[in-house]
Amino acid sequence: MKSIYNKRARLFSSIAAMAIPLIVLSFIFIHMGIPTIWDIPGTKAITSFIPSALIIATIGYLLEELFNSTSKIIFQFPLFSENETNMPTTKLLSWSSKERLSDDMIKQIAIRVRHDFGITLMSATEEKKKSNAKEAKRRIVDAVGKIREETRENENLMRYNIQYGFCRNYLGGSVYALLFLVVAIIINCNIAFMNNILLWMLLGIQIILVVLFFFSLKHIGNSYARALYNAYISKK
Repeated sequence: MKSIYNKRARLFSSIAAMAIPLIVLSFIFIHMGIPTIWDIPGTKAITSFIPSALIIATIGYLLEELFNSTSKIIFQFPLFSENETNMPTTKLLSWSSKERLSDDMIKQIAIRVRHDFGITLMSATEEKKKSNAKEAKRRIVDAVGKIREETRENENLMRYNIQYGFCRNYLGGSVYALLFLVVAIIINCNIAFMNNILLWMLLGIQIILVVLFFFSLKHIGNSYARALYNAYISKK
């Protein structure tokens, strides 16, 4: 499961985020006359490919980690809080939240959590007290961590998790993609390695994709949270 998540949510999102910059980079290489692996004939191509592949793999891994960290710092933490107290999973179990689950569902989950993990979630009356508000959310976060472990092998949840991870990590990669494209536009004003209108169009497409993925992030997070609790309650 972990390898599937890393491949689809992290690797594929990194490639997708840098797709447009790679197109622009190919124009720069062509303009500068930089040879590629395909330009090297015979045995030399084979011997050159192995170290090149290792270097690319290493850079790819570093970019994955960079994009993942950036996406959390710039998008996930401001949107959902670093300590996860504002995550959809927390809101659904919080009595004070307008987005919470039904009263019966919250009570069922609270009973199950206390039985399975020994964590006592606060009642509606207890949570309404201002002094208990933060503690109530912290308990929910603790419970959610245990629930995730309990439902880790659920294939439906994995699908939602991959969607959320792909969306979040794409946004992290897009930060650097946008910076690259802005720099490319500045350079293109002096070197003119590609059509300027095409370059601006690519920047526009990248911005549109960032906006779409940003608004999708919260929706996917909410869908995952509901699926998580449904999977937990239905698990025997």
